Parts: sequence; structure tokens; C-alpha cells
Amino acid sequence: MSARFDARTHAYEERSRGSGMIYGLMLVVALAFGGFVWRVYSAPAPPLIAAQPGPYKVAPPSEAGADAGERPEPGVSSGAVAIAADAAPRPGEGAFVAQLASLQSEAAVEQAWVRFRERAPDLFAPARLDVQRADLGARGIYYRVRAGYFSSRDQAAQFCNHIREMGQDCLPAPR
Repeated sequence: MSARFDARTHAYEERSRGSGMIYGLMLVVALAFGGFVWRVYSAPAPPLIAAQPGPYKVAPPSEAGADAGERPEPGVSSGAVAIAADAAPRPGEGAFVAQLASLQSEAAVEQAWVRFRERAPDLFAPARLDVQRADLGARGIYYRVRAGYFSSRDQAAQFCNHIREMGQDCLPAPR
């Protein structure tokens, strides 16, 4: 009988030892997870960037005709950014353009061009629409909306600076 008793005791001790290892492993995992949560929630808050004081949009200066009680043309936005027409380089017949957008729809190109012209009519008055089709393989076909034409990259870059003042991306590029 004592042999049976020893076998049972031995089996019980084996199960107890295995259970103890499982409980120990669970405790280690729980502590590691708790440490991770503690570290995540005790991290310092990211720095906040304060906005510059003053308005973020500037109304264009009133024109002589607007003072006389005339209404602006329909479709022309009155909330455009004020840009001095003399300060912007005038597009001509050069070899450079200012890329304004890249769209996946050819139909959206004309709508985008109209929006640009409405936002800054003086800036875009001499500019011509230039569309470049770009096949990007698996990413699809894009249509680059570009304003042209500038005789130097510097002139295209100056034009882009005025576009960026409006909050729009712009890249000077060769034609």
C-alpha cells in the first residue's frame, strides 16, 4: 500500500509544481503588462504649438470699382489672400511651370484650375493651365495641374511662394 501512496503523492507533487510554474508565468506577464501600461500613461504630454496671433486670412484691398457700389463678378471669392500683382512674376513662354496639384481625375483638373483662379485672380490672370499626365504604375494615373510658363526656375519659385502664402502646396518644375 505504501507504494501506491508514494505514487499518488508523487503525481500530486508533479501537478502542483506545474501549476506553480503556470501561476508564476502569469504573474510575470501581468507585471510586464502593468509596467507597459504605467509607462504609456505616465509619458509626458506632447508639446503644443500655439497659433500666431492675428487673423489667418487677410481680405484683399478694395478696388476702385468696389468703392463705387459695384458688386464683384459672380464666382469670384472675396476671401482671397491679398497678393500684390506687381510682386508676382508674370508667366510668359518659358521652360518652367508651377505645379499646383496632382489629381487622379482628369475631370477634376478644370475645377481645380477655376478654384485657383477665383482665389487669386490677379496672380493667375496671365497664367496658362498646363496639364501633365503621369502614369505611376500600380498607384494609378495622375494629372498634374500646373501654371505656366516661366523663363526661369527662380520665377516659378517666386510664383510658388505666393501660392504657399494662400496655404496651397506648389512646386517649381521644368516644362
